[in-house]
Amino acid sequence: MGHKYSMGQLVHAAAAHFADRTSGTYEIVRLMPENSAGELGYRIRDTLSGTQRAVGESEIRAVGTKQAGHSH
Repeated sequence: MGHKYSMGQLVHAAAAHFADRTSGTYEIVRLMPENSAGELGYRIRDTLSGTQRAVGESEIRAVGTKQAGHSH
């Protein structure tokens, strides 16, 4: 089974332990191998600050569904 997300795709962090840092949009910058629990990983970069972090596939969700009341 391959990665659910692809290089360059925009995602949001979905994990609760990122509580104060989940409002941003992140770009997938690297596909990582499975971790010790067998979950595929990603290297993501905050599109505003440039901060990078490693996350598991369950910790992110795809951008695309706009929340009501938000527009650009």
